[in-house]
Parts: sequence; structure tokens; C-alpha cells
Amino acid sequence: MSPWRPSVAGALLLLVRRQLTHDLFRTGVSVLAVASGVVIAVAVNAVMSGFDTTFVGRTIEVSPHIEVFDDSRRQPDELALHLGTRRGGMAAVESSRPRARPPRVDRPAETLAFVRAMPEVAAAAPVAAGVALLQHGSRDSGCDLHGIDPAAQEQVVSIRKDLVAGRLENLYAGNAVILGEQLAQRLGALVGDAVTVRFGQSRAATLKVAGILRTGISLVDQRRAYTLLRDAQRFLALGRDINRLAVRLHDTDSALDVAARIEAATGRRAVGWPDANTHVLGLLDTNKLLTKIVSLGVLVVAAVGILNVLMMMVLEKTGSIALLKAAGYTRRDMLAAFLMQGIAVGLIGVCVGCVAGYHLVELVGTIPIPRLAMLETDRLLVNNLPRHYLLAGGVALVVSALASVLPAWRAGAMVPVEIFRSRHL
Repeated sequence: MSPWRPSVAGALLLLVRRQLTHDLFRTGVSVLAVASGVVIAVAVNAVMSGFDTTFVGRTIEVSPHIEVFDDSRRQPDELALHLGTRRGGMAAVESSRPRARPPRVDRPAETLAFVRAMPEVAAAAPVAAGVALLQHGSRDSGCDLHGIDPAAQEQVVSIRKDLVAGRLENLYAGNAVILGEQLAQRLGALVGDAVTVRFGQSRAATLKVAGILRTGISLVDQRRAYTLLRDAQRFLALGRDINRLAVRLHDTDSALDVAARIEAATGRRAVGWPDANTHVLGLLDTNKLLTKIVSLGVLVVAAVGILNVLMMMVLEKTGSIALLKAAGYTRRDMLAAFLMQGIAVGLIGVCVGCVAGYHLVELVGTIPIPRLAMLETDRLLVNNLPRHYLLAGGVALVVSALASVLPAWRAGAMVPVEIFRSRHL
């Protein structure tokens, strides 16, 4: 670098400062455009991340990471399998009636021991689950009744910490049930009340409400009911068998891989929590993509504003640019000056946008909302993370710099002689 380059750099910085302060209204509009894009990007990402993180966290907390069911992925028709074996060939049967015998996990003790022995598994518990009808007075509601061993279940999914009334130990008395909060509200049942549970047309039993459960996941609080394992086995006519295993893992991210291994080893269908919630997770992924598109679109609009301002400035300052180039400033110097100006606008806009975005996100987190369909919350869920500001600010700086390239290139390409000649003419 030649000795006069530092002085040239200082002169360029002075030029940029003068250009930014010469027309404060124009500069303010450009800064406001960038700041608005950053604020919108930060706020939208914070809201989406808040809902995503809360839903996934609560789902992992209140549900098993893997559930092993009593059916296989591809169940052959029993009559077709029997005929094929007898005839020594293949058979297909349409509209056959399945057996009335309730399905169950084969060799439950061995299967449970195998699953518990896997290094990725933190705990596993037996479950006898079925659909039942609960009645209390003139009210009734369908529910998913889970028969559990309370001690084993606590190692997989803690029920005790989510109880808002009653005690988990009350299940040991037998003929007792713990209800989800919204399910109990629909029935009008309180702790100590008696409810009737019905299975099919004939089986019915009276259970005492031992507790009320609030998990924050609407699908659980609206449908879930827990009773003692031996009571559910009696209601479902399972004898001493079970029809489900609940599994908790050390690493929740390995749920799909471990589920596939369990399924291959046992022949029973194993479902990891991502597959069990695939419809919700798919919706969240779609919303994330839309959020990124909207955020990028707003920042691109801000970049167009910067481009427009700088292009107008180049057209207005052609005489000044010609004088600077005639005085010895090179094409590279002019290119650097306008790039610095665009980046300076972007940097100021990012700083303003991040400060405003932080306060907006904090304010949004206090806004009361109606109960969501999947989560019980009375406030908008936000996640005010540093990465949202880094991402929005980084993208804003990049688009600001890119928006400055064309005006800077045009300013650098100007020929002083042609400008003076055209003005003279």
C-alpha cells in the first residue's frame, strides 16, 4: 500500500459520514427499512421457536420416547395364513373377521427384559391400554385408559410431578383412576368421586378418582386416564399379559434408530416419539420454512430500498464523483466508498432492529391469547435466543452489502472527462 493510502481511507470515511448526514431523512428511511426487517425476522423466529421448543420439550417429558405395541407392521390375515400353511401355497382372504381374543405383547417378561437391557434405554414399563367410556352422573366421555405399574411408570414418564390434585400412591388401593384435567372437567369429577368405566357393551366397573393430572399437552389432558396395571388387565381381559411397553431413552434423538432395532428384534411395532407426533412436527417444519421465506422477503425489500437510495445518490452526485476521480481517486476508491455507505446503513439498521426486536419479543411474550389446540398456555410462547439476532443481523448486513454493489459499481465506472463534456454541452 502506498504512503498516501491511509489518508485516502480517512478521506473516504469522511465522505461516507458526510453523505449519510447530508440527507438525514433519506438515510433514516434506509435505516428504518433495515431495522424493520430485522425486527420482523427476530419476532417471527422467536414466536415460532417458542412454540416449537415448548411443544417438543413437553411432549418428550410427558410421553414415552418409544412405545412398543401389540401388533406387527404388516399383520397377515390369520385365515389366509392358516389356509396357506394347510395347502402348501399362498392364499388371500377378503373381509375376514378378526379373532375376538384381545391382542397382546408376546412373552412380555422376556420382551421387557430385552428392552431394558439395551444400552440406549434408561427405563421401560409395562402398560395395558385400551379405549373406554367414562361416566359420571349424566356426563360421559371417551378416554384412553392406561394400566400402569406406578413405580415403573415413574421412571419412564413422571406422573407425580404433574398432579394438581390427589396422590399417585392412591392407585395402589385398586379400583382407582387418575384423570387428565380437561377430561375431569368434562365429566365434572373431583378427587374422591366415583366414575363408571365401560368397555364394549357389557364390561363395566366403578373407579374412585385418585388424582387430577395436568401435563400442558391438550391431547393428553383431554383423553388420558391412568389406573393400576392389574385393574386394566382385568377390564381388558388380558389376564397377566400386557399390550404395550413404554420406553425412556438416554438420548431422545436416537428414538427412531432404537425403535427400528426393537421392532426388528421383537417383531412388534415400535414407534418413536417423532413418528407418534409426525403430523405436528411436519406442521412445525412447514411453519419454519414459511418463517424463513417471510423473514428473507422482508430483508430483501429493505435491500431494495437501500439500492434505490444509493442509485439516486449516484445520479445526483455525478459531478462530485467526477471531481473526486479527477483529483486522483481510483475506481476502487469510489467502489469502496459506496460499499461502505451501504454497509454503514445496514449496520446502523441492524443495531436499531436488534434493540427494538428484543423489546418487542419481551412484549409479545406477555400478550394473553386463547388456549391453543395442542398446548395449554395463556400467553404467546416466545424463545428470545441470541441466534435469532445473529441470523437476522447477518442476513441484513449481507443483503445491505449486495444492494450497494450495483450503485458502487456504477459510481466507480464513471469517466470524469465524459461527465464534464456532457455537462459543458
